[in-house]
Amino acid sequence: MGSGLKLFVLFSILTILNGYEYYDDMREVKQKMLEKYNVDAVPKSASNVSLVVNATLYVMALSGLDEKHQVLSMSVFWIISWQDVIFKWDNTKYKSVKEMTVKVRDLWVPDVFVVNALKDMRVSRLEENEYVNALSDGHMTWYPSTELMTSCSVDISKYPFDIQVCSIRIESWYHNSKDFVLNPGNPGIDFSESHFLENGEWKVTNLTLFSYNYTDYLDNTTFYTGIKYLITLKRRSSYHLLTTGFPFIILMFLNTLSVIIPTECGEKLGFCMAQFLTVIVFLTLVAQSMPVSSLTVSYFTLIIASQILISGFSTLIVAVSIYFQNKSENKKPPLFLQIVLTPVLYLQNVFKNPEKEDNEEHAITWTHFDERVNCILRVVLFINIGVSISLYAIFVLIN
Repeated sequence: MGSGLKLFVLFSILTILNGYEYYDDMREVKQKMLEKYNVDAVPKSASNVSLVVNATLYVMALSGLDEKHQVLSMSVFWIISWQDVIFKWDNTKYKSVKEMTVKVRDLWVPDVFVVNALKDMRVSRLEENEYVNALSDGHMTWYPSTELMTSCSVDISKYPFDIQVCSIRIESWYHNSKDFVLNPGNPGIDFSESHFLENGEWKVTNLTLFSYNYTDYLDNTTFYTGIKYLITLKRRSSYHLLTTGFPFIILMFLNTLSVIIPTECGEKLGFCMAQFLTVIVFLTLVAQSMPVSSLTVSYFTLIIASQILISGFSTLIVAVSIYFQNKSENKKPPLFLQIVLTPVLYLQNVFKNPEKEDNEEHAITWTHFDERVNCILRVVLFINIGVSISLYAIFVLIN
């Protein structure tokens, strides 16, 4: 027990001494490195070779896409790395110090801006508690994170089966390609598997990127570099089908009830007016969640607007039908209306049962007008249901 205790005490003393040596070496290295370090100078070699800055974007969470204001909100972080030829130390002299963390304000970091951001355009606000991981060979790694809000052009023509492609563009503003170039890292853009949270409305289906160059606005010979990240989002349509699509189909079928209710019933016109106002209110509710733009209009919105026209037509026909019902049977309709109605009467007689056919001439009365007008309304409403659903399906599939 005595020898074991001595070994334990000896091991503890050596560990404490090594710990002191490590902290002393780190303090000495950091002081020596930062003594003559210039945070405003790009840390590249004396040659004309540009410093390469690699940037990889990781998506932690998709907060949402505001279609009305066309804003994409995401929680992201970057892994930005480069080789600093100034901030490196002798690994053989300071064997215990292979890497260290240095505050961002004490080092040069690339000036990278998110050019389509709506608020702070820097990839990081360079806060006091933000650090860069530095290796002894000068390899620097920076992990800026932010709640990003970027503009995104929304195309809602296929709502609620739409797919949106939003972009995040980062560029170097103050240093041209002679100082440093932005390069996509490996893999360039990806999900943060340990942090990523699914969004209830949108599903991220694809992540891609490409690098590009752009010229100075004042000097066309000077080039700057940038990276454009593309994020493809597909709407989860089940909620919208239940809350928007299904009620709309019910409204279309309710429109057909106007041909079932007898004209003698005083509530027929009131029912049609209620349907007409309901469709208008429904269109207003749908439009509230859509972008205020005329560049792209939802096919679904166009079909709802067409239902306003159909519903207004139904109300007009019912009002005319009630007018015909109140006309005296002794008065014949004007000659013009009789000429218009003659083809309809002829087609009806063609489809009559031959056994019940009689050769007696039928005089055209106001009752005939009432019957034929309701027949036309019935055909129009049933055709409307089939055409509306078919057109929307064709628009979605073709476009």
